[in-house]
Amino acid sequence: MSATHVPDLGLPRHKGSVTVRRGGLDDDLDRIHEGDPLWWGKEFLAERVRSMPPDTPHLMFIGELAGEPVADASIIGRPIRARGFAAANVYVLPRARGHGVGRVLVQMLAEATQALDLPGFSTSAHEDDQHSVDVARHWGFEVAGHHRESVLDLDALDQTVVHASIRRAEESGVRIEAVREDADDAAWQQVYQTLCASWLDAPDSVGSGETMPYSVFRGFLPDSSYVLLAWRDGVPVGITALSDRAKDQALNTFFTGVSASARGLGVATALKASHAWAMRARGQHRIFTQNMDQNAPILAANDRLGFRVVTGFYDLARSMPWT
Repeated sequence: MSATHVPDLGLPRHKGSVTVRRGGLDDDLDRIHEGDPLWWGKEFLAERVRSMPPDTPHLMFIGELAGEPVADASIIGRPIRARGFAAANVYVLPRARGHGVGRVLVQMLAEATQALDLPGFSTSAHEDDQHSVDVARHWGFEVAGHHRESVLDLDALDQTVVHASIRRAEESGVRIEAVREDADDAAWQQVYQTLCASWLDAPDSVGSGETMPYSVFRGFLPDSSYVLLAWRDGVPVGITALSDRAKDQALNTFFTGVSASARGLGVATALKASHAWAMRARGQHRIFTQNMDQNAPILAANDRLGFRVVTGFYDLARSMPWT
C-alpha cells in the first residue's frame, strides 16, 4: 500500500521513542496484527489494493516503538463511509499501548483527511476492546454504530426454511437467479448497477458520497457463483454477494440489498437462503455476515435462516477539524 495523490505529510515523524513512517505491503503486517480479531490477513488487504482504481488516494503508516514495528494505520481518501467520511483503520499491539504510538498514528490519519478535504474518517474497534473505544472517545471520536457478526452453519441448514423462503418470494413474482458463468462485461455491469441502486441506502452507508468502485466489486468475486440476483417483471430488484473469508476457511456476505419497490416481500431472505443452499452444495460449510444493529429487516432474515451471533464491533467516527 503506497501513497497515490496524497500530499507530503512530512514523514517520518518522531516523538520520543515513537516513530511513524510510511508503510506498505512489504511490511510484516500479519505480525503487527497478531491477535487482532478484525484482521483478515495481508493477502486480503493486497487483493483489495490491487482492485482499487489506480487514482484512489491511499496511504499506510507504520508505528514503531524503540525501532520495533508495533502498530499500523491506513486510509482510503474517498468519501466511501457514512457521512462522506474516509475509510481508515488503526491498530496497536496491546503490549505496545500506552506509549503514544496510537496517538501519533491517529494524528497522521487526521492530517491526511484534512489534506484531502474530507469531513472526517471512520475506523472500527472490536466490541471486546473496550480500552480502544474509551481512548477513541477521549480523542474526540464518536461511536457511530455497532455491527453484529453472525455465522451460518451450512451443514445444519434447514431445507424446509430454505424452500419456504424462496417460495414466499416467488409467490410475489420474484425469481432468484445466478449470474451466468459466461456473463460478459455488460451483464456484470448490470449486476454492479443493481448493487449501486441499494448501496447508498444501507444503514452503514447513509450520507456516503460514493459507492464501491466496479473494479473493487469484481475483485471480491472469484466467479459468478458468488453473486445472485432477484428479478421481478424483467428488472433486477435485489442482490446478494459473497466473498472468500480465507482466515476462517469460510465465506462472508459482503452485501445484500433490495430495491425499495420490492421490500417487504421476503426478497432478502430468499436471496440469502438460495445462496446458502447453493454454496452448501459446492462443499462450503460456513457463511459469516456483519450487520448493523438497526438493520432490522436483514437481522430478521438472518434469524430465520439460522445465523448465530458470535461477536461484534463498533464504528468509530472522527469529524474534522482535528484539535
